[in-house]
Amino acid sequence: MTAPQATKSAPRKRPAPKIRENLPAPQTAEGLLFHYTPYEAAPWTPYSGRTLTDMIARREIDFVSNGRDSYMTGAQIVALVERYTVKPFSKPQSARVAA
Repeated sequence: MTAPQATKSAPRKRPAPKIRENLPAPQTAEGLLFHYTPYEAAPWTPYSGRTLTDMIARREIDFVSNGRDSYMTGAQIVALVERYTVKPFSKPQSARVAA
């Protein structure tokens, strides 16, 4: 007599996050106060939606919380992009040039 075989259950898949259509750009007057989910904010940032969600969970970036869901305003998205923008380095001009 043989022992019964253990069966593996299929891994659960999370549903894809819902992304609304026709969102205003964060830089616009309407977009500065609009609330975006992390997945909706991702196209305007250098991060994926999952990375933004993880950064919010670790409290690394500013966000708006309604108790259950986390959002980012357009102003917070613009500030995040400016925070991680690398500015070009320019040498200071010397006061005198030796001739």
